[in-house]
Amino acid sequence: MNEQPKWVSVVAGAGYSAKTVMYCMLGLFILSSAISAFGSENTTQQNVFQTVKSQPFGQVMLTVLIIGLICYTIWRWLQAALNTEDLDMSNGKDIIMRVFLFVSGVLYAGVAYLGLKVLTGEQSGKGGGSSEDMTAQLMQYQWGQLLVGAIGVTILIFAFIQFKHAYTGDFMKKFKHRELSSEEQKTTRTAGRLGYTARGVVYVLVGGFFAIAAWRHNPEKAGGLQQALSTLTEQAFGQLLLGAVGAGFVLFGIYCAFEARYRRT
Repeated sequence: MNEQPKWVSVVAGAGYSAKTVMYCMLGLFILSSAISAFGSENTTQQNVFQTVKSQPFGQVMLTVLIIGLICYTIWRWLQAALNTEDLDMSNGKDIIMRVFLFVSGVLYAGVAYLGLKVLTGEQSGKGGGSSEDMTAQLMQYQWGQLLVGAIGVTILIFAFIQFKHAYTGDFMKKFKHRELSSEEQKTTRTAGRLGYTARGVVYVLVGGFFAIAAWRHNPEKAGGLQQALSTLTEQAFGQLLLGAVGAGFVLFGIYCAFEARYRRT
């Protein structure tokens, strides 16, 4: 992996720092849902932004968080444009990964925009219905059902990529190993594996919701993070499953903190 200019590293570090805050707070909200009456409707990115804003100097902190998310968006687009991961453009899998990096940037741009709406006091719709609303809008078109199905399959593929990372630990290739002590490497590997597993579980459920919505031509079957957590809660040992996912999200946030400091760019 070729090293990029210093400013690129700064942008990437700011982005991963913002992801650290997002995942740690989401994980804590999920853990609160598992051990108390704190409802899963609070486990949304919008609620993270609102919680940050409600703190002392909250507007300043939220502004910094939004800037970090914008930096992560730019970093994802730079990864795609500059091929920072040294992807082989004659390899179909690597081509798909490069496209994914760009799409990931688009998604995080949406998250940053949501944070900006909270910062400015603009009212947003309930987070739980956003997936249903988007699916219903897409299904109004002739090709909408196929597109919703394609979204579901794409999310499922992404979920299994998370499980692959968790199983192989291949994400460790991204790090500057000479700057990490043996204990830090062990912590990074453990946090990454558990964090990727938790993300994989959630993405399997979300991808399944979209696939079912397309199969049944029913937008109400689509769902996002809230619906995934509610589904986990309804299972046997649901509270334990919910707590495990929450802990996994916190650990993924810790993993992102190591990325912010030690990732090769």
